[in-house]
Amino acid sequence: MDKWFAVVGVFGYIGLLIGYILAVTYLSPEKRRMFHGVFASMSVFILGGMILQSVGAITDVHFVESVLSAMGITAVLMLGLYVYFRQRKRPPEKSLQPSTPRPSLSVRSERAPSLPEENPEEEEEQPFLDSSSLENIFRKGFSVLLYGPTGSGKTYGVIFEHLGKLVKQGERDGIVLIPCSDGMEDYDLLSKPMPIGPRDKVRILQELEKEFPDLDQSALSRILGDWTRVEGPLREVFRRAQKGERLGVVFDELNRASRSARNLILKAMDPVLGHYELHDFTSGEVLRVPLETIQFCATCNLGASYSQTHDLDESLLDRFQSVLFVDYNTGLEERILEEEGLPPAKVSQLMAVAGALREAYRMGHLNAPLSTRHLKNWGRAVSGGGDPRETARMLWVDRLIAHDRHGYPDEEQVAGILEILAATFSESDGVQGDARKSSREETSRTPQGG
Repeated sequence: MDKWFAVVGVFGYIGLLIGYILAVTYLSPEKRRMFHGVFASMSVFILGGMILQSVGAITDVHFVESVLSAMGITAVLMLGLYVYFRQRKRPPEKSLQPSTPRPSLSVRSERAPSLPEENPEEEEEQPFLDSSSLENIFRKGFSVLLYGPTGSGKTYGVIFEHLGKLVKQGERDGIVLIPCSDGMEDYDLLSKPMPIGPRDKVRILQELEKEFPDLDQSALSRILGDWTRVEGPLREVFRRAQKGERLGVVFDELNRASRSARNLILKAMDPVLGHYELHDFTSGEVLRVPLETIQFCATCNLGASYSQTHDLDESLLDRFQSVLFVDYNTGLEERILEEEGLPPAKVSQLMAVAGALREAYRMGHLNAPLSTRHLKNWGRAVSGGGDPRETARMLWVDRLIAHDRHGYPDEEQVAGILEILAATFSESDGVQGDARKSSREETSRTPQGG
């Protein structure tokens, strides 16, 4: 009986363990807690009974049979609950013929981007952001968090533009940009490391020799090292604010900062009795400034496609009085392309390609969208006489696609992008670009007569 009890106990417990692992791997947190409670209670009951039976404290055969029965019933129950919850979690099956066609990266003739038709009765496109309302938010001194796709102009096209207006109008005394990265810790915001140049090192060593005449210069040099620490950017903001300056602080890509840095920023943004406080643990000081002297702003990229980023918890998001999504500003992009010297028809073609590719990215057919900066570089190359398809291939096509584990590009995505370009630009575009380029070269080679 002892051997039979041991074999059944071991395999039964393994079955319970497998069911528990499946549950915590595939089910929601609420279901995990329920399975955890069942597994923990049964583990205590079964292991306690096995220990008591092995030392001879329990000799009742009926009790042993009860333990084995309870183990089997619990294992079956856990398996049944797991299958039930997995069935509920599975999304409903979709029809093979959906009512609306699913956008595809591979654009056919009916999906090919075309020049927008002029229709006076067509409703105007919604504005990028209401400029007057946004300007009022910045003028009121509200803390602002902007999020959106990469290269959409969050930092310089929105925050710096509006804070810059306040600086010109005398309502702010300056703007401090703090780029965030995963390697930036809380102490870097208070006291950042800086390399020591040869002249500075000699000067510091001479000062240390006067202060510590008994120490050897080589020992002082080893203690000093090649690095020193200077005032960090966040401490600098609070120090300047204590002197009466009114500053705008911009945390660029806030969700790339480390947890310790985000916690320090959270505490610094917490209004305490009408002022902000910065606890500098490197020096033990506490810097307090009035709320109106600092305006906190931040940008971030959210989504699974952005690596080395972190989730912003609710307490940090609650510190920002305004949280806005910033999409690509198509009106601004059109003006940028026009400033590059492109005619309106060509601007419309480039914008049609950008819109199709961004829609493909939103549908999961591309690895990255066509950003404003890439669109600007493309327009600059096209305005210089380049073929739109060839310059796109050289500038940004490989930037948007996925790559396999060996680094090779996804050929289907490349073919889809090239199909969009071919459907938008005719062969004559490339011929005209080559003709303009040849004409400029001939003009440059023609001697100037006088």
